[in-house]
Amino acid sequence: MFVAQACTTSTEDGGGGGFGSFLPLIIILGLLWLVLLRPQQKRAKNRREMLSRLEVGDEVVMSSGVYGRIASFDEQTVFVDIADNVRVKVTRDSIAERITYHEEWDSDSN
Repeated sequence: MFVAQACTTSTEDGGGGGFGSFLPLIIILGLLWLVLLRPQQKRAKNRREMLSRLEVGDEVVMSSGVYGRIASFDEQTVFVDIADNVRVKVTRDSIAERITYHEEWDSDSN
C-alpha cells in the first residue's frame, strides 16, 4: 500500500516543471557573465586599443617590469631603448603599459 502511494504521488507532480528548473541556472550564468567575463572583455579590448596606438617615442613598461622608450616597431615586434645605446627587441604583446606619449617628450626637451 505504501509503495502504491509513493508511486502515485511522484507521478502527480508532473515531473518537475521544465523551464522553471533551469531558471536558477540561467540567472547564475548571467550573473557570472556580468561579474567576471564582461570586465575581462573590457580590459582585453582596452589592451588591444593601447597596443594599436603605440607610437615611436612612447615610454612603455614591459611585462618584465623594464621601462623603455619605443624606437621602432612592426606588426609583431617592438624595438625598445632601455638605456643609452641599449636597444632590445620584444614582442608587441610584452608591452604591459603605455606611460607617456612622444609629444610630451618633445615639449620636455625645449
